[in-house]
Amino acid sequence: MTSASKDIFGLAVESYFLKKDQTPIIVHNEDFYDDEITVGYLFRSYEEMPELEQLALDLCQGKVLDVGCCAGSHSLKLKAKGHQVLPIDISRKCIQTCHKRGLQEAQQIDFFNLENQKFDTILLLMNGIGIAKTVKNLSFFFQKLKSLMHRTSQILLDSSDLIFLYEDEVLEENSYYGEMTFKTSYKKQVSQSFPWLYLDFDLLKSKAQNEGLSCELIFEDDHYGFLAKLKLT
Repeated sequence: MTSASKDIFGLAVESYFLKKDQTPIIVHNEDFYDDEITVGYLFRSYEEMPELEQLALDLCQGKVLDVGCCAGSHSLKLKAKGHQVLPIDISRKCIQTCHKRGLQEAQQIDFFNLENQKFDTILLLMNGIGIAKTVKNLSFFFQKLKSLMHRTSQILLDSSDLIFLYEDEVLEENSYYGEMTFKTSYKKQVSQSFPWLYLDFDLLKSKAQNEGLSCELIFEDDHYGFLAKLKLT
């Protein structure tokens, strides 16, 4: 059955929070093997987070927008450190779980519909840049980010260079290898297909600079992942 709400992550997060249900989320891509997301990982503490995420949280300043907050683990740490934080997610059940975990300020809203606010830090972790969907949409994505910034604001985001998936393959010239299409499933619920974007750092930097944003490489991990900081130029 196809989930009308498509709230796969919300269903899994709610079930884990209320019942400690260990059923994983399955990520489907027609070109690769299925992957599993352990739902308990979405509830990880700061000490359980990878170094990249810890560093991103340590670099946060002032009022923070946590885009795609999911179960709220990053926001909880930031709030504990004294930051004013706005956790947002399109998932109703994720936001309900955030409220139950002590994040009453969490809001169910699409990032692209957020208006009339400014933040010192905009946080897009767990490949949050994926919400741009395609390389073509990056200009609109960056302009939206800029509308939520003031002169000294920063954007902290991570992504992964998926070139390692295509070693010894000839890449198509008319498409970018980081533009992916996924479905997710949880128990008998299956989402509709959705586009998701992964970027290599050089392309991110080039596209950001085209929109008046500087882009600094902060950290690289051992799995083609990186953390970048963007600021207005």
